[in-house]
Amino acid sequence: MVSEKEIWEILEDFHSIKPVEFIQQIDITSMGISNLLGFLASSDRIVSAGEISEYMNVSTARVAVLLKKMSEKNLIEKRQDPSDARRVMVSITDEGRNLLQEKRQEILLYSSAIVERFGKERIMDFIETCKEIKEIVHDVEESQAFLANSAGVSNRKKKE
Repeated sequence: MVSEKEIWEILEDFHSIKPVEFIQQIDITSMGISNLLGFLASSDRIVSAGEISEYMNVSTARVAVLLKKMSEKNLIEKRQDPSDARRVMVSITDEGRNLLQEKRQEILLYSSAIVERFGKERIMDFIETCKEIKEIVHDVEESQAFLANSAGVSNRKKKE
């Protein structure tokens, strides 16, 4: 069994590489503008701000800020829905498509360098390990929630 000291050393080593920073650099789904441009390009239609909010799982207020920035950069075109003036409809511009293509090329550049360095098999092992860690964390969180709920129920029973 791994000692507490060894666990802290592992966590310290892991923290030293600042994993969130580099994972966000290669994680296409975390890139707000790129993510939205990809969604608009793949939708191949005009979409509502509400649909974007649902897709990105963020508030409509946050989407409004992002759309404003993107509109100012001429990456998207916004217009009101003629059938419902409360709805904002959004489409990607040619400039937005060009930026999306640049971002995709950048992602391919970094990703191919990583795969070339480590090989596909090691990368797939890493991904599988991350999935297992995520599952373990989920299981621990569920058991902690269960224990907290159980403690709450027993405390309520004692009070009654």
